[in-house]
Amino acid sequence: MSPRVVVEEFVSALEYYMDYYGLYNVDIKKLLKATTDIVEDLKKGKNGPTITKAETISQLFGLKYYQFADPEFPPPLKEQLPPATIAVIHERNQTGPPESRGKYNKLDLNKVILNALKKFKDKEEFLSADVYESLSEELKEKLGSATRITGLFSEALKENVEKTGNSIRKNKVGRPEEYYKVISLGDAI
Repeated sequence: MSPRVVVEEFVSALEYYMDYYGLYNVDIKKLLKATTDIVEDLKKGKNGPTITKAETISQLFGLKYYQFADPEFPPPLKEQLPPATIAVIHERNQTGPPESRGKYNKLDLNKVILNALKKFKDKEEFLSADVYESLSEELKEKLGSATRITGLFSEALKENVEKTGNSIRKNKVGRPEEYYKVISLGDAI
């Protein structure tokens, strides 16, 4: 396996955990007490992950590197994460996406996503990426990817959607994407 593929798999694993817990690049930077955007640096091939750096990033999620990089290893429960990571997740849940991502605050975004879920209420299953694609171009540009939606499904909207147990692997590397189904639209407008 080439070094580039190893880096791509590591970045894919990191993005999966960030999606799962609703974290952003700035949160990883804060947890690592770094001066640069580690995630972007890794994506761009700057300063590839050394064994020490990979292990340190893995430990942000309470894992050893071999667990972190294993697509079949289940993510720990939030309560099992290191206290600093739990604190940053809690802070991110309170503040919503970083300001540079857009003007939507947490409550507005929750309502927008709940409203978007109306289109999926009769579907057997869907991906967070499908919900993302159903949003306005303006909101898609502000969010940048389905990352925040996946995070909402794991946290703030976990009473509204659930995983179906099915997944799809769109790329050769990284974790498969999980399918969801609507179980409640309680607060949808």
